[in-house]
Amino acid sequence: MPPRSELPVSTGGPGPHLELTLQEIADLKEVFDLMDKDKGGTLSIDEVKGLMELLGMKVRQEELEAMIAEIDNSGDGNIDFNEFLQVMAKPQDLPYKKADVMRAFRLFADRDAPLGCISPEALERALVQYCSGKVPEDEIMRLVNTLELNQEGYIDFARKVNLFLNK
Repeated sequence: MPPRSELPVSTGGPGPHLELTLQEIADLKEVFDLMDKDKGGTLSIDEVKGLMELLGMKVRQEELEAMIAEIDNSGDGNIDFNEFLQVMAKPQDLPYKKADVMRAFRLFADRDAPLGCISPEALERALVQYCSGKVPEDEIMRLVNTLELNQEGYIDFARKVNLFLNK
């Protein structure tokens, strides 16, 4: 029998019931909490817009409102964690492949870092170098400091990439 953290759990809520492990739900909660800047327990349209801009995505206000309306099953204009899980657990059709993302992380990781891991310092250096002008350095530091570290003090990027790019 797999460890409890690897047993599938239904995402619940309206729509299709997708199965995630407890570890995947914990990882997604970490991402949700990073996005929830006001710590209100939901993602506002401004918080979603900020993330999209951080990722270099240009989106018009009307498109953003339509996207939020499609995700927002409760109709309150915000995305709660269950709604977020429903979206994040669906297979994604992205313009890049998992191998490309893994390769990018490996380029930035220190040579002595365990496979699939990056030190917080290396990630911070990469983000400062490649996101300067788009994201304030204090926001980069806040982001990196909130990421969970493994027992060796590294960020397990492989686990997060597998989670978001649906294995």
